[in-house]
Amino acid sequence: MGSPLPLFDAHLHPDGLSDQDLATLRAFGVEAAVALAHHTAPEATSKALLGQFDALLGTHLPRLERAGIRAYAALGVHPQRVPRRGLGEVLAALPGYFRGGKVVALGETGLHRGGELEEECFVEHLALARRLSLRVVVHTPALRKDTLTRRCLALIRAAKVSPGQVLVDHARPSTLKGVLECGHWAGLTLHPDALSGEEAVACVREFGAVRLILNSDAGDGASDIVGLARAAHLMAKAKLSPHVVRLVTARNAGAFFRVSEA
Repeated sequence: MGSPLPLFDAHLHPDGLSDQDLATLRAFGVEAAVALAHHTAPEATSKALLGQFDALLGTHLPRLERAGIRAYAALGVHPQRVPRRGLGEVLAALPGYFRGGKVVALGETGLHRGGELEEECFVEHLALARRLSLRVVVHTPALRKDTLTRRCLALIRAAKVSPGQVLVDHARPSTLKGVLECGHWAGLTLHPDALSGEEAVACVREFGAVRLILNSDAGDGASDIVGLARAAHLMAKAKLSPHVVRLVTARNAGAFFRVSEA
């Protein structure tokens, strides 16, 4: 049996994974990963959010590295954890985290239920991204996916952020065309709450590999830690070219985050 294909998981939540889970990821070919701040901060306060950022960098990136996975981070305020007060404090602190090369994007930001508070937070992240030329990972929700994805795209366009700076994540067939036509990168998430491996293969067949990035979202609830490896196997079985498989499972992620691929 040959070695597994080298993979770059562009969306991971190691705070929700055990050390054994990380070892399994590595055994199935994950050589690099981006760990994202998400909705597990204990409270929607500036102190809790900054504490989550510090834990991600100080505790969870080293855990990934010990498992043999090159680790990077994306930091931002998830739409489910927007503080009623103190958002400015978090946003003011974010640029400092980018020193040192381990933080490669803002995220997750975006919309979950929609509304004024979420939109204000998202727009502030986009303004920061535009000012500092940062990459942004945009969350789109499972519910009202099409409507809220369209709203995200409209807010990105209004913010005048370069389309290539933005990865719109958790896309599905009904939103993928619009995301790609806007010039953004699109994330296909292999997760029980998102896409199956077979659905992801169908998307790659239909839309090709340009600006398409597969990820697992592992660590967010009941996830599939071998989903990315399984999708790579299914694409090979479906006779997609090794070049295409390599692009969507590793090279595109490296290109978007401006780090070397797995």
